[in-house]
Amino acid sequence: MRTRSGRRLGRAVWHWVAACSLVLGAVLFARGVFVQADPAAAWPSWAWLVPGLAEQGEAAMRKQAETAQREGNFRDAYELYEKLILDSATDPRLVGGDLRNAWQCLARLNRIKEIDALLEKAVEVHAENWRLLQTAAELYVEIPHQGFKIAGTFERGPHRGGGESVNSYERDRVRALQLMRQAMKSADRDDRKDEVARFYLKFAQLLLGNRGYSEAWRLQALTDLETLPDYEPGWGYYGGVRGAPVDEQNKPVLYTVPDSFDAAASDGQRWRWCLTQAVEMDPNLRDQVDHQFASFLYNQFGVHTMADYGWFFRGLETSDDERAQTWALHKLSDDETIARLATGIQRFTLPDEFNYIKIWQRLAENPKTSWGRAALSQLVEVYLNRRQYDRAAEALRTLIAGAQGREKENLQRRLDQIVGNWGRFEPRMTQPAGKGATVDFRFRNGDQVTFTAWELKIDVLLDDVKAYLKSNPGRVDWNKIQIDNIGYDLVRGQREKYRGEQVAKWDLALEPRPNHFDRRITVTTPLQKAGAYLLESKMADGNTSFIVLWVADTAIVKKPLSDRQWIYVADAVSGDPVPKANVEFFGWRQRHVSG
Repeated sequence: MRTRSGRRLGRAVWHWVAACSLVLGAVLFARGVFVQADPAAAWPSWAWLVPGLAEQGEAAMRKQAETAQREGNFRDAYELYEKLILDSATDPRLVGGDLRNAWQCLARLNRIKEIDALLEKAVEVHAENWRLLQTAAELYVEIPHQGFKIAGTFERGPHRGGGESVNSYERDRVRALQLMRQAMKSADRDDRKDEVARFYLKFAQLLLGNRGYSEAWRLQALTDLETLPDYEPGWGYYGGVRGAPVDEQNKPVLYTVPDSFDAAASDGQRWRWCLTQAVEMDPNLRDQVDHQFASFLYNQFGVHTMADYGWFFRGLETSDDERAQTWALHKLSDDETIARLATGIQRFTLPDEFNYIKIWQRLAENPKTSWGRAALSQLVEVYLNRRQYDRAAEALRTLIAGAQGREKENLQRRLDQIVGNWGRFEPRMTQPAGKGATVDFRFRNGDQVTFTAWELKIDVLLDDVKAYLKSNPGRVDWNKIQIDNIGYDLVRGQREKYRGEQVAKWDLALEPRPNHFDRRITVTTPLQKAGAYLLESKMADGNTSFIVLWVADTAIVKKPLSDRQWIYVADAVSGDPVPKANVEFFGWRQRHVSG
């Protein structure tokens, strides 16, 4: 018979034993006694007696792994991460991070070939954990895709000792899509719809892998998710821009939203479905998804896709013929575009669902949001590319109204470049003396410009260069011998000693084109005498531009012969030889002496 005091004593002894066991267990765990190869045996059989003990041990192991990784002990860190990954009881929200950290450790250990086995083991253990499956899919896309086939087996990463060089890009992409499809069912059951929405955004991104923008024609295919493709020989190659794909009627291919993922007829439709699912799961993502979709459409059908076809439009800018009117960018309406398609350049109309301008205009209706401002920035680029400068200026003014600090200053400078009085010189080669040197001048908006010319002391400059080289400097200062940089240095306020007297100054009335268009004119200067001149243009209420004009009365032609150089000095205008010309030669070279 047990007395009440005996029962109290028994309970006290039991509590003391349990406490000692917990302390002993913690000590043994810290010393690695319970870190066994079998994840199921990682915890003592009595761990269930204390709520949260297993979770505390998992957190301690993760912290230990992170510390080892941070300190460069990648092998120890990897072994700890591996135990966490292969334990089905590991926190499902954190095990994906463990997998990513494990890959980083393998990469630092140059054990890249082991990542495939780890990924597949992790997928097998956590087959119902959509977060882990998503991480594995992302890693399949991120890890190196080059490797070697050795005795028929693929080994990822570099290899010494032979083997067939292959790449696994398409195979890895398909495996990633398989994992994302596998994760869909458990993701849809998750109550955290905001996280599920971002899962579908990632799914859409993976579908675009090597399929978006310049390779968008590949989106017409429906990737087989039942069978992994074979490895491809070599390092893989994908062509450049080919133009947006067209259908049998030579119309641009537009991807509609299917009823379901399985009902999609192409990867393009799968991509649209995933974007739509993201918005259904989290309506707050609508603006982000719309912006992403508009960006894709813009890269497919924007007028900038014709950049490589500049020759096609040469001469049409000032022409009034029917062909010029057809391709006039500034006359495009918002539902029209001119783009390079797979079969060539076309002018066509975009339906509202696929009209990137109208999508961005809707987003820009709320310029206080980040996506609204991003849409406005894109509209600025669209209108500039279309040479619709007044509309670009309008969008910039809206952006400026909500900007502050340096961003506001940069936006204001862009606006000033459009609506302000602006002019600049076009590059010009050396010209003959006595003809009145000319220079091409491009301007917009302004109606008057003032030109000022100064003579440059080239003789003094050449004498200084020769004197500097004759001084045999230990290390040559290239800034002191670059004669052709004299204009740049003078504008920066340097080498002012070479600026001579002002030799000319005159005003010129301008007739700007409407709608902020550029006009280029040829300006005849009063500079007749041979020499070099610094010419400045100052737009009324506008900017300042500079150019150095070289005017020559003689020309020197040099022709190499078998054992000498043939020098011919001629009149720069007539080409007649200059008799008894005094030609001074000056040369130098720099030789590296070892030791």
